[in-house]
Amino acid sequence: MKVKVFVLLFVLSAVVLSGCTGDRTTDGDVNTTDTVNDAGPDNVTTDNASNASLNETEQNGTITAEEQPTVDVPDEDTTTEGPQVIDTGVPRTYTVRLEKFLSSPNTLVIAPEDTVFWINFNDPIRAFTIVSENGLWENRSIGYRQSFGYTFNETGTYNYSILGNPRMSGTIIVK
Repeated sequence: MKVKVFVLLFVLSAVVLSGCTGDRTTDGDVNTTDTVNDAGPDNVTTDNASNASLNETEQNGTITAEEQPTVDVPDEDTTTEGPQVIDTGVPRTYTVRLEKFLSSPNTLVIAPEDTVFWINFNDPIRAFTIVSENGLWENRSIGYRQSFGYTFNETGTYNYSILGNPRMSGTIIVK
């Protein structure tokens, strides 16, 4: 009986102590930057004479100024819709999850020469048949935890669907 009580106390103390760790600032100092540099997008300026803000700290009774970089913030009118394709010259691989009778993501924007893999994670376990609405491939059956991949070589918009599951259809946009 004493062993059970000891084990219970050990587990409870481990749970309580595990909540006491983490990346928290204990000194209460927060660095903020109040100025914005209009030199251009995504520029970091460390020039103290221009728009850099200073953070004053006190050490051993003397106040010292530490230079903090200022990061440019885009204009409020600048908005982006969805992911953007950044061509790095290297083909990338994307995954579309077939799960819970949905395909996720159902719209994907990729670059030419990129490959998309459809992986079946559906529970309950069932095989799906993926169909290219544009005739890129023949109907392919994908079993549980199996995948099918296709490399898109030409720009355009390509649709796919899963036989018998209209909610699992999707679009691949090659830009």
